[in-house]
Amino acid sequence: MKRLLFFLLGTLSLMAECSFKTSTLIAKEGEVVDKKSGLIWRRCSLGQEWQKGKGCVGEIELIKRKEAENQARLLGNGWRVPSIDELLTLVDERCKSPVINSTLFGKLHDTGEGANYLSASIYLEGDEVLPTLFYTINFLDGSVDAHTKGYLGAVRLVR
Repeated sequence: MKRLLFFLLGTLSLMAECSFKTSTLIAKEGEVVDKKSGLIWRRCSLGQEWQKGKGCVGEIELIKRKEAENQARLLGNGWRVPSIDELLTLVDERCKSPVINSTLFGKLHDTGEGANYLSASIYLEGDEVLPTLFYTINFLDGSVDAHTKGYLGAVRLVR
């Protein structure tokens, strides 16, 4: 019986959302400041808005990269689609799944193929640049992949 209880508790902890405290990521209303890199992240994915006491409210939009760039421009204040290297700074290796701090950044949208977030980085194969592909990151497991410009993904903006 004790073994079963420990197994169940261990399984539940693997499924729990990541909420480790961090000294480098500081939440301020609808933004998260990364003291290490100097980057400022929108706390909510595109399609959602931050509401004090409620967190990220609304549905995460799955959009093409070009649409994401346009929405970032419309928001002004220097918001932009981040590079893959910038997105990788949000991965916390202490987390199982998702690998991003859900207390700071809210819930993710799992499409069945992961919670894939778009980047502004063009895909490189060896020394060759393939401008028809760009990098994405799956915040459920931290994997990086490449997709075509028509791919629909979630977006977390940075400045």
